[in-house]
Formats: sequence, C-alpha cells, structure tokens
Amino acid sequence: MPIPVILNPAARSTKAAALEHALRKLTPEPELHLTKGPGDAAVIAEWLATEGHELVVSAGGDGTMNEVLQGICRANARRKPGEKHTALGVLPLGTMNVFSVELKLPGRDIEGCWRKITSGTRQEIDLWMANEHYFVQLGGVGLDAQIVQDTSWEQKKKYGPLSYVLSAVNVLMQTPPTLSVQIDGKAPLLGTVVLIGNGRHYGGPFPLFRDASNTDGLLDLIIFRGLGGMEFIQLLRGMLLDGYQECEYLDYIQASEFTVTSDRGEAPVELDGELADLSAPVVFRPAPFRLSVIAG
Repeated sequence: MPIPVILNPAARSTKAAALEHALRKLTPEPELHLTKGPGDAAVIAEWLATEGHELVVSAGGDGTMNEVLQGICRANARRKPGEKHTALGVLPLGTMNVFSVELKLPGRDIEGCWRKITSGTRQEIDLWMANEHYFVQLGGVGLDAQIVQDTSWEQKKKYGPLSYVLSAVNVLMQTPPTLSVQIDGKAPLLGTVVLIGNGRHYGGPFPLFRDASNTDGLLDLIIFRGLGGMEFIQLLRGMLLDGYQECEYLDYIQASEFTVTSDRGEAPVELDGELADLSAPVVFRPAPFRLSVIAG
C-alpha cells in the first residue's frame, strides 16, 4: 500500500508545483493528496487514518503538520484499546520546521527524509492537548501567539523566518495582558508571556527548553514575569546560545497539567507555531494516548 502524503500546495505557486513534482518522483512513489484550503489537511488525514493507513505523512510546514496531527489523533481517539494507531511522518517544506528538527530529520532534503520515513525507526512520544486541540512540539500564550497572529502568509513568503522578527517589533510596542499559570497545589505564577515546550526546540534549531524531553510526561514552561528589553534580550540569548538560563525576569518550571488565564478574559494561543482557534483560559493536559512518529 503506497504511503499517503498530504501536501499543502501554498497557493499553487511555481515553487509548490516544483515540490509536487519532486514528491511524485520519490521511490517508492507516495500517494499524494493536495489540500485546497485551511482545514483540508485535517479532514484528509482523519479519513486516511480511519481507512486503515498505518502512516500518514505531512508535507509542508508546522501548520500543515499540526492539521494532519488533528486528523490522525481524532481517528486514533476512536480506536479500541490495543488497536494499532496511525503514525505521523513529516516532510519539512515550510518556513519553520521545528518539529522536524526535534525528530532529527535531514532538513529540506526531501529524498533523505523520504528514506527515513520509508525505512526509519518509529518511536512513541508524549502527546498533549490545549482544551480539545492536540499539539506535539510547542505552544505559547501571549507575546509569541500575538506575533504568529500578526504575521501574514504574504510576509512569511517574502521574508521567511525574518517575518516573525518584524512582527515582534510591533508587538513589543503594545501593552501585554497579565497571564496567570495555575497548577494544582501551587500559588499562581503571574507573567506576560508563557512559552510551552514538549521538546527542546523553539522557533527553528534553537534549543530554548534546555531540560525538555518529549518522552518524560512533562511540559516545560518559561514564564516571563514582565515584558521589557531585558526579558527580550534574555529570550534571544537563550535561543542563540544554549537555551534558557536562570535570571530574575523568568521562571522555568515543569508540569503535566496546568491552566493559563488572562486578566483581559482572553489572549491568543499558538500551538506548534500556528495560531490556534482558541484563546485563554486554556487547560493544558496530556492526551489520553501517545503518538507514534518517524524519527531520524
């Protein structure tokens, strides 16, 4: 049975046509499914998983990956105990491919990634939920979600990863909400930004969550107590060097379940690098099952 690959053709651009052509030349040839708009990847993935495919591959960026994840997980959630789950594969073709970095896949080398997918090792990793939305790599409430919200597809196409930096400059000019992270048995932690990691990487190849592991049953949280120049410098330093370091402006904790609320009643939320269709308050918790993935 051919391996199904779900491709986001990115507005049918010339580059997308070349990517489609490259995918059709892979050996063994995949069963290619093209999306036509937002939400299509999730619908197609759920159908493929329900039909019994043991592996469904996302070809695109982290946004496409997370859509495919939703579909796979909705199908897996309906399976009986002991029944084999559909696994997730990733061909990293987007602007930011953080999850593929975590999986140690060979970058934008389509043929190399395909070899890993067709003969690579499967492993189970922790799977998480934000309210009813699944995610596997990272999340954020506040600043970084606002940056994602303010970065258009046209900007990403034109400037690549730099587009997020340009949006960040504008967001930093605004007054952020006060967020509260509530963990059972602990006093609430207050801040203006909450970054959440299931893996070490954030924003690309940067190991921001230095203690994170996607198999330890914990999420790593970095909570900004305020939002000023020192905090932003600390974030950049951590991303460019070796991850977060303790300082008086930030908290780093690990938790398996927590709730984030906002003094404004709501705040944007991003999951796996894409704006999620939900806002604070958000309950972050383990999914009732783990996820099988192809790793490098």
